[in-house]
Amino acid sequence: MANLGPSGHIDSFTRDNLPKPGEWPQIELSGFDYPDWINAGAELTDHMVERGFGDRNALVGNGRARTYKELSDWTNRLAHALVEDYGVKPGNRVLIRSANNPAMVACWLAATKAGAVVVNSMPMLRAGELTKIIDKAEISHALCDTRLMDELVSAAKGSKHLNTVIGFDGTANHDAELDRAALTKPVRFDAIRTGRDDVALLGFTSGSTGEPKATMHFHRDLLIIADGYAREVLGVTPEDVFVARRHWPLPSALAGWRCFRCASAPRRCCWRTPRLRT
Repeated sequence: MANLGPSGHIDSFTRDNLPKPGEWPQIELSGFDYPDWINAGAELTDHMVERGFGDRNALVGNGRARTYKELSDWTNRLAHALVEDYGVKPGNRVLIRSANNPAMVACWLAATKAGAVVVNSMPMLRAGELTKIIDKAEISHALCDTRLMDELVSAAKGSKHLNTVIGFDGTANHDAELDRAALTKPVRFDAIRTGRDDVALLGFTSGSTGEPKATMHFHRDLLIIADGYAREVLGVTPEDVFVARRHWPLPSALAGWRCFRCASAPRRCCWRTPRLRT
């Protein structure tokens, strides 16, 4: 599997560190003929609004429901801030540190729209564990729930890669640095032109048996979760509501709710807060 499509990444770190072509498995992609250029963040929000689902609920949590239009506007404002105020470039790795909450979702979608490669991290990780992830993925930016800043700030102090740590409000108050930066931004954002075979997500193991390792997921991989499993196996309908109980930084938890964009209809989520080659 060596014939990758074009890349929109200015920072080519993830493509440069993909496994060697001879180490790839045979991947059957018939029926999932995505265009060369596609951005999963825009597909999961903006394009749902364009298809007429803007008034349908997308997320329920922190005491309120958010429609696809509200989620689209929120993430577009955040994407503007990441690009214009914090200098996120396509292909940069952006770590997100948070427990389960709507703001984490918004940050993930916004960073994806900005063309970044998102690295979600478990909220219980300490500075030493975060440092291993930061160094392996050469992470330049981190978005952190302000209630969990201490360990990340400690990790950043000794890092030669992580130079920008930005706090966001994981409650419903929207009162932190990133929230304030996004407040006056436009609700429209032209998502970065990423390739279907650009890496969108790095999912790290815990490192319990050694150095943490990362799985590398393309934009098309995230959409196949919805257009394949959700539609063909689960048979998702417009009235379905999914409850997320696992920590979202786990790739399996992400697959279980954030990407269930059924090809024929949107879905909602409720929740309970609870390998790079280098």
